[in-house]
Amino acid sequence: MTSGRDLVRAGLLVTGAYFVSRVLGWVRLVVIGTTFGIQGALDPFFAAFRIPDMIFQLVAAGALASALIPTIATLIARDEEDRAWRVVSTVTNLMLAGLAILAGVLFVFAPAVVPAITPGFDAAQIAATVDMTRVMLLSPIFLALGSVATSVLQARGRFVASVLAPIVYNLAIIGGALLLAPSMGVMGVAVGVVAGSVLHLAIQLYPLLGPTRFRYHPRVDMADPEARTTILLLVPRAIGLGGAQLQLLAATTIASTLAAGSISAFTIAFTVFQIPIGTLGVPLGIVALPALSERLASGAVGDFVSLLGRSLRVMLFAMLPIAVVAAVAAGPIVTILFGYGKVDATGIEVTARALVAFLFAVPSETVIVLLARAFYAARDTRTPVAAALLAVALSIVISIALAPTLGVVGLALGIAIASWLEAVILLVRLDRRLPTLDVTGITAGGALAATCSAAAGAGAWLVLEAGRLVLGPAPGKIGIVGELVVVGLVSVGLYLGFARLLRIPEVPTIVRLLRSALGRGPAA
Repeated sequence: MTSGRDLVRAGLLVTGAYFVSRVLGWVRLVVIGTTFGIQGALDPFFAAFRIPDMIFQLVAAGALASALIPTIATLIARDEEDRAWRVVSTVTNLMLAGLAILAGVLFVFAPAVVPAITPGFDAAQIAATVDMTRVMLLSPIFLALGSVATSVLQARGRFVASVLAPIVYNLAIIGGALLLAPSMGVMGVAVGVVAGSVLHLAIQLYPLLGPTRFRYHPRVDMADPEARTTILLLVPRAIGLGGAQLQLLAATTIASTLAAGSISAFTIAFTVFQIPIGTLGVPLGIVALPALSERLASGAVGDFVSLLGRSLRVMLFAMLPIAVVAAVAAGPIVTILFGYGKVDATGIEVTARALVAFLFAVPSETVIVLLARAFYAARDTRTPVAAALLAVALSIVISIALAPTLGVVGLALGIAIASWLEAVILLVRLDRRLPTLDVTGITAGGALAATCSAAAGAGAWLVLEAGRLVLGPAPGKIGIVGELVVVGLVSVGLYLGFARLLRIPEVPTIVRLLRSALGRGPAA
């Protein structure tokens, strides 16, 4: 069974790699935005990217991890390694068949599909979107194969290559923007997406076929009950991810009818919103899923509940102040992240307002990551899917109602409000399934963290107001960096100070975990 110290060390590794990946994701957007601006030129690229990404998310992505990792962990625990690889091969072969059919159909019918999802585009924008969509339809195939490799490696406790894969993916897209865009325009970025998907798979092949000893079987063996169970686990999760993609597709469709650049502003704000989630929430979920699956497979339900409860409290403690302080400083953050080249003040302002609305959902999205994986570990993908689909429906209704008056802010609010509904549903359902889960303690810890976060946010606001008095309304990039550094120091100091005053237990817990990871103390 994975030890607490190993879990923390793996968590630090994955968190560090995902942080690098998110930084590169920012660099990617900066390079693209600097080259083309966010006033409308990039709208066709982001719209074209949505269709292949939807295919990948629907057929592979998190669906594979949620279904394959518990299956692999269960079979390995029974000393049935070769059977595990036969099950993985069966799932892979079925997935590739589905991807080939979807990609082929969309390649042929792209000229009809694209206008339906971008009703606000003119003829030139539609033509560019169709061309880039057809090119990028190759990417989901390689990304899906890479996701299979990732699931196998992480199920065996090997995280290095799997967390490097998103990094090389981003590097390839940056290369496409720098090297190909001058001669190919936005199409060069689309080519970079395909190259990145190939590298995403390639970097994982050696550890997959070498140390992990994975063996591919070129057949579909549906006679194996574990294969059938895995497919049954995968289907509802794929439906849930399809719902999430429908949410983003609906936002793209609505944004295409708003002011020029709305799709780009929405996409950039959503990407920034994903940085703290991808840096802390997703890595913890990635590392926790095999560990949670191990505990349930071995019958250690008490350890399962304890690990989940601690993880939820730590995540709320970490994410609430990030959401509050980032919302207060959204304008300077967007300016320093994207205010270069052809990006103008109007684009920055619209993006910052959308980001504030998105940040409202940072804590709930992080909680969803952990709660959903608790259900996956129990081999229940239906409950998270039902909650996700309900949230998608609500977000689309809210977005349609608010977008005509609030623009992209209305789109972001729809997603944020629905996210909190999904988190509450999952927590209530899990509490009924696991009565020993300390929901009251988790909620109380979140309330205390929110109180400390409010103090940190107030401190951040005072620093920014003082900065305007000292530096003026246009302090320049160096001045903004200085403001953000002071905001960070003051808000962290206030947050930890209030946390200590209120005796929130997560501070010593985090210190213990870090000391354990560094080999300087016992595991928590």
